Amino acid sequence: MYVFDLHQLAQFDDNNPRVQLISRSGHARQVLFSFSAGQNLREHKTSSQIAVQVVSGQLIFTAEGESRQVTPGQLILLEADVPHSVLAESDAVILVTMTPDPQHHSLAAELFDKIQPIVEWLP
Repeated sequence: MYVFDLHQLAQFDDNNPRVQLISRSGHARQVLFSFSAGQNLREHKTSSQIAVQVVSGQLIFTAEGESRQVTPGQLILLEADVPHSVLAESDAVILVTMTPDPQHHSLAAELFDKIQPIVEWLP
């Protein structure tokens, strides 16, 4: 068993959102994003389904032409291949779970490929 304090793991960068790969198992991937106020992830998509859990802060999440303000305790579920973007209205932290883990897809240029996970559970 592994227990993570997401608030303690969150690290902020004044220039760009901070991305930390928490774990990958071959079945799922958990990624922690830390945003300083005003930072964003421009529109993108992934071949995995995603669950976005807001840990702290306030963000605007946009998908399929609909923008929603999201706050701590809220969970966003999004199907694979749906373009989406994120804008931090305040310092904010989100945990993204990707299923299946995109390492089993052909996403060689994906953002996470060069980041080592804290935990890796490969079959």
